Amino acid sequence: MLRLVRWLVVMLVGVLACGDDASVSDAGSDASVDAAVDAAVDATVDREDATRDAGEDDSLCEDLGLARRSFDEAASGTAFEEPAGDFTVQTTEGPWTLRDEWTGCESYVFVNWSATDYGRGLWSAVPDEVFTDGPRNVHYFFAAYAPDEATATMRAMEMQAVVEEGFDFHEVSETDRTFWRTHLHFVTQPLQDTVGSVGELVRASGIILNAFAITRQQRFDPVGSLFTIRSSGFVPSPSMARFAAPYYDYLEELDRTIEGDDSTVVSLLDQETTTSRRLDRTVSLPDNLASFDTLAFDIELTCLLTPDGCSEWDRIAHIFLCDDATCESSREIIRWITPYSRPGRRRWLVDATPLLGLLAPGEQTFRMVFGPDWEEATERTVSVSARLSQRGVGERSMGAELAFRGGEFNSAYNERDPFRFTPPAGTRRVEVVTLVSGHGQVEPFNCAEWCNHQHTFTANEGTPRRIDFEGEAGTTNGCAERAREGVPPGQWGNWSPLRAGWCPGLPVPYHRFDITDDIDLAAENELRYVGNVMGEEPQGGTISLSTYVVYWQ
Repeated sequence: MLRLVRWLVVMLVGVLACGDDASVSDAGSDASVDAAVDAAVDATVDREDATRDAGEDDSLCEDLGLARRSFDEAASGTAFEEPAGDFTVQTTEGPWTLRDEWTGCESYVFVNWSATDYGRGLWSAVPDEVFTDGPRNVHYFFAAYAPDEATATMRAMEMQAVVEEGFDFHEVSETDRTFWRTHLHFVTQPLQDTVGSVGELVRASGIILNAFAITRQQRFDPVGSLFTIRSSGFVPSPSMARFAAPYYDYLEELDRTIEGDDSTVVSLLDQETTTSRRLDRTVSLPDNLASFDTLAFDIELTCLLTPDGCSEWDRIAHIFLCDDATCESSREIIRWITPYSRPGRRRWLVDATPLLGLLAPGEQTFRMVFGPDWEEATERTVSVSARLSQRGVGERSMGAELAFRGGEFNSAYNERDPFRFTPPAGTRRVEVVTLVSGHGQVEPFNCAEWCNHQHTFTANEGTPRRIDFEGEAGTTNGCAERAREGVPPGQWGNWSPLRAGWCPGLPVPYHRFDITDDIDLAAENELRYVGNVMGEEPQGGTISLSTYVVYWQ
């Protein structure tokens, strides 16, 4: 068997070296070919042993604490977000069939070579981080848009050899090598010739798909960009594929959480297909609103354009509570940042409990803003709902007052009066609740998107409470690593580094401070706010800020 595999690889490389394929120059010198052959042969033997030893790992889902989903035999789709049916690929270890390998808790990610700068770049980089830093409930398939089986096999052997070298370089344990040899697959047939749903997806696409996936929910997802940031700029990297599966885990678990939730749901938008950036909706809130102690907003958007065609571009999106039917004045209750041109589905369940006290029974109008009106229109399917529940938390927001807003982060930013307030009768606790995110890149510190700006709140003469982003702004892959929290991976822009208070494709969190000890519940109080950068005056950019004083009973 060993001699047969070696002979096959040598013959394939020899045939390709004599051909006119423009990619042949990538094959390298005779020495590099020999090394690749040796590594590929060794890997094939090791993988055969691993497959025999490991078998089907039925305990993976339980070991990782992941719920299973049954395989959908009826699934049939040829586009992203459609159900993915069965498929079979030929690999260096033999045929691999989705139905036979389905565990119900894994994702299936394809990284594909093509005769483009981007596709070649994926093969010139190492994928080591998929097995050193990535999740385990995922299968990766390395395939190629190839003219024939010989070329596809050569590409498969190239990447397989690189992976085996990575195992050695990182001193991966034998146990982990055995595991990953059953989860990293090297496809020996042209991608477009794949039998089943994967081949149908590829053949139906009008563009080259250098990455795509089948999620835990057995749906096609475009994966998106596999660019990483280097000193030289954006560089293709197969290791960026490691952020796809955590996002699919997030969606699966969020969907299950919401499906099993018994909240009272007030729909603001229900699967509306629109290109509008601004939508107002008047809804009727329940008469028994005072019986609920918890409020959340379920936000779901799907863009179905080409993998780099969605027009959102790290813009600020909001949900406002309108003070009147025409929404001439309003208060921000939810904020998120749109992802960079990332098609597919995104969903967040955002806790807004501190601002429950702003709502009242009967008709109220909400304004939903999905970015600026001037941005190119993109057709999206949108659902937004308010979810009210009684969780028995022992307290309820009875009211909130808007104390401060942000603005241009310049020398005049702190020229503002204190906010004066008297808690209403029945107040037992008082909080300062703030939505804050910095935007704009102004020298010298690239404020306010990338610098550590601070926001200090002081009630009366009490203890200052401060929001800061020390150690966060600019952290490499800081946003990518939050895919498990809802950041859509593979965005077509500089999405992966962490910003000052936000990530592209993620809700902006509330910052909450209990100031009860610093105030008089029966008298007027004063709240002061100052923004600065590393203790100095504001340095440019814009601060988007909504600060509330919240009263709890």
